[in-house]
Amino acid sequence: MSVGVRHLTVLGEFKPFGLIAEALDGKPPDNISDKYDYFLFDPELVRDRGEADRDVGGSQTEPSCDHELFIRGNRIIWTTGSRVFKRFTLPSPVIMVCWCRLGDMSEALLCVLQMESLTIYNTSGEVVFIPLPRTITSIWPLPFGLLLQAVEGNSPTQVPFSSSSPLLSERDISRPRRDSGHSPQNNYSYLSAYGHMIKGDTASMSSHLILSDLLEEPMSTYIEERGKLNIMKDFDERTIWTSGQIPLMASYNKGSSDYLHHN
Repeated sequence: MSVGVRHLTVLGEFKPFGLIAEALDGKPPDNISDKYDYFLFDPELVRDRGEADRDVGGSQTEPSCDHELFIRGNRIIWTTGSRVFKRFTLPSPVIMVCWCRLGDMSEALLCVLQMESLTIYNTSGEVVFIPLPRTITSIWPLPFGLLLQAVEGNSPTQVPFSSSSPLLSERDISRPRRDSGHSPQNNYSYLSAYGHMIKGDTASMSSHLILSDLLEEPMSTYIEERGKLNIMKDFDERTIWTSGQIPLMASYNKGSSDYLHHN
């Protein structure tokens, strides 16, 4: 064998444990989608910052293993190793799911995007339901909040509910309207966690919004061009990756075919 060359052996096809959990639940509903999604994550991601020594499941003796979120239709299954930890049932199909910490919150939140709303769970299962005034295509975690990618126009598309099961402990938060933006520090490629008070309904024009508080409206993001703050209104700028630990994101502009990094 040459130096630096390693032979890999395929042990078998990987299947998410969520498929097994579904099978153990019994016959799936007739209207369940054939498509599913899943992702693995380190349990440290959802560990409370103020209680670093406490395990997510409440046990300090449980061996460390990857956690999995399995998403199909309007249901989410959270497993730890080969054990189902939590199940979530949403009133409409799930578009995208991510973990995020909002503002100074020490607790990780499970953010679930649906066509007309954003449903947010904490690790104990409490729920906050946030209606979306605009069509949001994707959500992304940042250290100071949740980034929402919007499309042009203000009216979300109507979709029928796929489940009649109500959310337990659901709370519809009535949030005061507050228009503010995140000020960049340098140029076009800079997004910051600090806001400036801006008068007027600016959030309806921005292509990227930031949710940093459950009791406030999502806020517009701003870019600095030649020393002047402007609302970010580039709807061709598609987010493809963000970090929940450092203020960094990557995006792709389908108009110019350029990849950009934002700090």
